[in-house]
Amino acid sequence: MIKQTFYFIILITNSIYSQIDSNSIMGVPVASNDTEMNNISGATEGSILYNMTQKNIYFFDGSNWSPVNEVNIPLGQIKYSVLTTDHSGWYLLNGRTTSSLPILAQTNATNLGFTTNIPNSENRTLKHPSSSENINDIGGLPNTTLSQSNLPNVNFVGTTSADGNHNHNFNRALGADQIRNGADANRTFYNQGGTTNTSTSGNHNHTFSVNTGGTSQSFDRYQPYLVVNTFIYLGL
Repeated sequence: MIKQTFYFIILITNSIYSQIDSNSIMGVPVASNDTEMNNISGATEGSILYNMTQKNIYFFDGSNWSPVNEVNIPLGQIKYSVLTTDHSGWYLLNGRTTSSLPILAQTNATNLGFTTNIPNSENRTLKHPSSSENINDIGGLPNTTLSQSNLPNVNFVGTTSADGNHNHNFNRALGADQIRNGADANRTFYNQGGTTNTSTSGNHNHTFSVNTGGTSQSFDRYQPYLVVNTFIYLGL
């Protein structure tokens, strides 16, 4: 008799579980996407709903909707990702106007100091501020053009070719005299004494050149990199 009762109970139990009606399953409110979820007004702390786009259950902590299976994320936290669009309270840092964000994200962005635009991370890396910098400051350039003051102080030395050899023709002083006075005809000969100068036609100059060039093109200063997107958490 005991065995029969035991089997009977098992059969009843199996029968109960096999006859669960879908209408008897407890449901939670559903939001089709983040925008619809964030536009809910009057939600009380502890409220929950299912976000159909995110395929997740969210709870309301009194200020923000957070996924139940995710740790609470501080506002303003930055992350890198290969994702390309906003998701789960993370917004792409693409320089858009703060007013274009959902209402809650606008408020949080303004509280973080982004009153007009959120930062644009395009072509930038993150940097810890120096003593003279503030959070959200930007700086640096992706490429550089050097000026002459950036170059080393060098002296150029050149040599000329040996092109100075030359000569000049000149006429020495001539004299006319007779070997025997009055008997012979005059004879022309170079005087033994005196000097004769050449013309001053030796002045000349030389030019030399040093290789020059350049087109003032800028050059990149990137270290090896991997391209990903940068997101900031502004809440849901």
